[in-house]
Amino acid sequence: MLQAAFYMLTVAAVVAHARAATWRALRQHSRHAPRRCRSTASTAALPKHGIFMGTVAAPPPPATSIDEVIAQIQPAALGTPVHASAAPSLLALLVSSSFARHALDPNLPLKVLQRFSANPTASKPLDAVVAVVDRLPTPGGPASGVEGIAYALVTHPLQSLLEAQSPLQSSTTKPGSLSFAITHGDSCRIDAQLPLAQTIFTTGLPSTLLHTRFQFDPLSGQLRKQASQRLESAHIRMPDSLAHGESTLRAQLLPLTVPRRVVSSMGNIIRKLASPESGSRTISASQELEAAVDNYFADRRKAPEAVQVWALIIPPELAGPRAAEISLSAALQNLDPASIQSLWACDGSRGLLGSSPRDDLLPTLVSGARLCKVLSGGGGWGKKAGLLSLDPDSHYSTRELRGDQGWNFTFDGDSSEEMLAAGRKQALGEVTREGESIVFFLATPSDAKEGPNMDMVDDIQHTGPGGIVLGALPASLDDERASENSCQVTHHGWNFGALSEGGLALTIAKDGAPVIQTKADIPYARLHIGSKEVK
Repeated sequence: MLQAAFYMLTVAAVVAHARAATWRALRQHSRHAPRRCRSTASTAALPKHGIFMGTVAAPPPPATSIDEVIAQIQPAALGTPVHASAAPSLLALLVSSSFARHALDPNLPLKVLQRFSANPTASKPLDAVVAVVDRLPTPGGPASGVEGIAYALVTHPLQSLLEAQSPLQSSTTKPGSLSFAITHGDSCRIDAQLPLAQTIFTTGLPSTLLHTRFQFDPLSGQLRKQASQRLESAHIRMPDSLAHGESTLRAQLLPLTVPRRVVSSMGNIIRKLASPESGSRTISASQELEAAVDNYFADRRKAPEAVQVWALIIPPELAGPRAAEISLSAALQNLDPASIQSLWACDGSRGLLGSSPRDDLLPTLVSGARLCKVLSGGGGWGKKAGLLSLDPDSHYSTRELRGDQGWNFTFDGDSSEEMLAAGRKQALGEVTREGESIVFFLATPSDAKEGPNMDMVDDIQHTGPGGIVLGALPASLDDERASENSCQVTHHGWNFGALSEGGLALTIAKDGAPVIQTKADIPYARLHIGSKEVK
């Protein structure tokens, strides 16, 4: 008995000594790391557990090494958990495309954890998700984003935050996606989906997304890799405490037309709209839009050029008395040609609701409206004359959304017309429905990317912790100009997010209401989560 007890005490002492030695080594490693930027947060007195977020902006390699970027991480926790949780801790790392090859380093999550002054894993499993994104948003930074690393660590989630994941298939050729789920209001959940960066030339994969499960080894006091998997997509639920502030979706859009009722449509094809004149007269879908684009260039005295147009599709219930409850919907109902021209005269410096050039679209989308990009329209002969084609997809996939398994036609309908209608709906989707209203918007010229994005969270002017920013970038970004956006390595505490050249999509679920799916892929659109913005 005495020998057994002595043996157990000896083992416990060895374990404690090994654990203490491990964390002493980690702290010594931190002291020899490159000198960090000034920060009001000191890692010496940080709590061991809580929620940590931050972004390190840096010039791309070879001007900056990955070790220099990691050395600037200055973690500061938002509060401490009320109760310990057995659910795995979560570490999410978003790596910009210039540092893509480092995402495949199996020790990257452990290197990041070395920047914490104490063991943040609470001696339990850790889920590490590493994704390569196009660029990162920073407070008051350029609209085109910066290079670097964004991190978010949750040590005691109430439940596993990694809700779903899809393994990478060998047949995949398109980039995958990373989705974040947030709570909006009392009974609304928003899932924001971001396509990942194309990494075929840097990592050999269409996109780079990895999930690694680490287990805590009590003998060594270290985390050991248990399993690792390459993914096509992953779904992360953000803790409700991160959405403590106002969430907004802003995009710089200029109205081209007043709301018109859809009279005839099929799937993503719009045929006829209600005429501006009273009565039952109709016009071709592209007639008013084509004239509005011509008038815009004439009014601004600019030479015609290629433009990007989006359609806001408004359900009938938002075109009536309910519109008064939502400021943007009410402003749209009051649009007339004169007010549209006055907005053109401001050249995009203000939106429908005031001095800000970016109206908040989120309340209107949560109420049932959808955004769709206009793919083609106008011209044509006969029945094809004046048609408008909208983007038929409301989210992103690594495969053709309606072509994975061919067409699934059945003969269970009551009539041939019913079968034909069902087949058309499957082939074309159901983007618009007759009776809905539609407003066309012009994505304002790309001069927004010349200066800083003043809608981003500002470290000095906000009154509380920062937030999460997810956004869209143009498909062809000027790499040389983007690389000049960050000339030094800088840590931005309490800011986390990503910008995607592939766009942004939202799935909105409310209690007792149909699920709403819409893209928000306007260049420089920004979804702010739990942050107080600088107008």
